Amino acid sequence: MNDMGFENRVVVVTGAAGGVGRQVAKRWLDAGAKVVAVDRSASHLDVLGSHERLATSGADLLTASGAEEMIRFARSAFGAPDTLIHTVGGFRMGPVDAPETAADWDLMMALNAASNFHCYRAMLPSLRERNGGWLVGIASRTAVQPAAQMAAYSASKAALIALTQSMAAELRGEDIHVNVLLASTIDTPANREAMGEEAAKKWVTGDDIADATFYLCSDQAKSIHGATLEIYGKA
Repeated sequence: MNDMGFENRVVVVTGAAGGVGRQVAKRWLDAGAKVVAVDRSASHLDVLGSHERLATSGADLLTASGAEEMIRFARSAFGAPDTLIHTVGGFRMGPVDAPETAADWDLMMALNAASNFHCYRAMLPSLRERNGGWLVGIASRTAVQPAAQMAAYSASKAALIALTQSMAAELRGEDIHVNVLLASTIDTPANREAMGEEAAKKWVTGDDIADATFYLCSDQAKSIHGATLEIYGKA
């Protein structure tokens, strides 16, 4: 898809210091949008460089207050945002009865579901002010095809799908689009280190994720609400 035509957009990208979030933020900048890039620490966002249409901020998005702080910052930078691309997330795996799995459950639910919940709720006043908008999260194929030793991770991503579909049903009448990407393994430095360079040839890239967000947040997808868009690459 052509990275053009988004000059009037104010786009919040969370997890923007990560491999995926960084690429998504850069691509939306290239498309002409004003971008608010957010991560746990603003210092991590130096990797994005500087741009007149880029504002960066640190926020704790595992809390409602942190999400609300993020939106206040976005408003002060560029006005009410109309688009949120939420790339915050985490991964843990292990046997369900392992000593650390109970803590992993809490962490996965916080990173992969609760953070979306807080950020989506915080965005609603701005989206209503803009008479509509777009919310996009990133789930995982394991949410619909759970694998062994991934109970906490799979369940948290399944919770994100349920959140997406419930909010989409609630908000579609206000022209607020809530959709989610289902990704297979994403090509990040951490995954390459863990699984090898050869395996990466089959993975989903940051550009693939960015392209999907362009589509879901475009007029071409004006009738799409509550979708789970599969991005599986060759895996």
